[in-house]
Amino acid sequence: MQKYNAYILDDEPLAIKVIEQHLQQFPFIEISGTSTEPLVALAEVKRLQPHLLFLDIQMPQLTGLDFISVVQNSPDVVITTAYREYAVQGFDLNVLDYLVKPIPFKRFAQTIDKFLTARQAHSPGTPDIESESAIFIKADRKNIRLVLADILYIEGVKDYVKIVLSDQTFLTKRSIGHFLNELPQADFIRVHKSFIVAKNKITAFTAKDIEIGRKEIPIGRSFKADFMQVIKALD
Repeated sequence: MQKYNAYILDDEPLAIKVIEQHLQQFPFIEISGTSTEPLVALAEVKRLQPHLLFLDIQMPQLTGLDFISVVQNSPDVVITTAYREYAVQGFDLNVLDYLVKPIPFKRFAQTIDKFLTARQAHSPGTPDIESESAIFIKADRKNIRLVLADILYIEGVKDYVKIVLSDQTFLTKRSIGHFLNELPQADFIRVHKSFIVAKNKITAFTAKDIEIGRKEIPIGRSFKADFMQVIKALD
């Protein structure tokens, strides 16, 4: 996945720390700089050219809204503030998102997903939005954005699911039934009490099992009829 840079401007060091901790959960975003002083940040943003800017509103010397108006080649801006009343002004300046402090992580993750979607939509040669549909999973003490089109299959392992991609495997604590509800039925099918497969990743099958590359996945007796019906529809 492409790497992105973020810059944080807030006159409260504690607020900067919270955003830093949230961003650490997203390995594809690096923090290029932080500042509590708008005039210092103005020069650094110009020099560093970050992709994403987290920006407080109420600051000395220069407000966040003034900062947006002054900075050239503005990055995607996310306003972070304790004041809801500036939302309309913020969106008038075409900000990416508006986060009200204290910022819960779930809401922050939605902003990151919004940022990625916007970036991909404007990148040349980018796949269509449907092929880039994604969900966040918690694995390795991080919240990881998982592009659904990259999944080969999912295997239930007791209270966990193992998500297998062509080059990576993730283990997250979730039931396979719950995980199935998050997947588009048009693209995935459950073929066994312990397995969900991506339909377009199936390379071969028999009456008893499915092959995805070199992996053989059993077809459960109670899932066989539905699977055969799906296969006929794909012909």
